[in-house]
Amino acid sequence: MNSIIKFSLKNKLAIWLLTIIIVAAGLYSGLNMKQETIPSISTPLISISTVYPGAAPEEVADKLTDQIEQKVTNLPGVELVSSSSMANASSVQLQYDYDTDMDDAVKEVKEALEKLELPEGVDDPSVSKLELNAFPVVALSVTDKGSDLPALTKTSKRC
Repeated sequence: MNSIIKFSLKNKLAIWLLTIIIVAAGLYSGLNMKQETIPSISTPLISISTVYPGAAPEEVADKLTDQIEQKVTNLPGVELVSSSSMANASSVQLQYDYDTDMDDAVKEVKEALEKLELPEGVDDPSVSKLELNAFPVVALSVTDKGSDLPALTKTSKRC
């Protein structure tokens, strides 16, 4: 340890140069480093939502959810199918392999659902892939005791 101290005291110029080189290399690498706050993550999930106005959960499950599950269970790459039936709505989630092209998977699901015979009054199924980048980064709320909702909506759109 004494030899490092003696070398540092005798060669001040070498220490200054070494310090400048280390700082310059750190600044260069820090400024050129590719960084993202939230990296693009592709999750292999597809959600199918269908609205069946006025139907009870049992009716939604029997006439809608079960039929959708049967159509999509055997699609290539599907690992897991989970669903839930609520009053007026059905939700089916498909989990795929991570190496599956999700754009092609969405097309396949839409093609499979086109062949599905839905009960009368049922809206067309909505197929969407889960993307983490689609979630909002910031959500703001505006309140004012003296204004009603339409006035606040106009005010918040201007901001």
